Amino acid sequence: MSIHDIPDEVLRRGDVACTILCQMDFATNPQRWWLGYGPLTAGGVEYQGTGDAIKISAMSIGYGMSAGMVRFSVPNASPEMIARCDNQEAEVNARRCQVLYQLFSTVERGGDHAGRLIGDPISIFVGRMRNMRSTSSAEAREIELEAYGRLSWQGKAPYGRWTDGDQRNRYPGDLGLSLLPTLRDKAVTWFRT
Repeated sequence: MSIHDIPDEVLRRGDVACTILCQMDFATNPQRWWLGYGPLTAGGVEYQGTGDAIKISAMSIGYGMSAGMVRFSVPNASPEMIARCDNQEAEVNARRCQVLYQLFSTVERGGDHAGRLIGDPISIFVGRMRNMRSTSSAEAREIELEAYGRLSWQGKAPYGRWTDGDQRNRYPGDLGLSLLPTLRDKAVTWFRT
């Protein structure tokens, strides 16, 4: 069942909530976790509950788009976690990360229990992880991990510009953009009326 199969009156009653699920494809130890307690199976995948041990930064997304960057943090990391975090470039960098949300019922209704899942998980972010780092002081130990989505283009060279020179570098002999500078402040009529 997908969210599109759920009648509007069910979604609009105010007794539906959501939780966050995360899939992190580390090189040797992929993790599937959710912001709750205990194991949860959603969409055929089992997620382990982390409670409030992991924090996720706010995501700004629009319809049909993935967020640019998401930051995960473990604010009260143990010394063992800090030690495992160091020198993890091969384990983490450029590995896939996906954040999903899962709807669930907050009330018991018609024999269905509170907490039952509604529909399948819905993907809200797909990106690549990098920059796992730890900070440690006498007062606190923290681990941070960043994941960059398709819209961020962080660290990726631009493909090019809409200029005649860039166009000819990509396609030698193409003169399609050679007249572009002469079109500034001109109105072009493509079809006569």
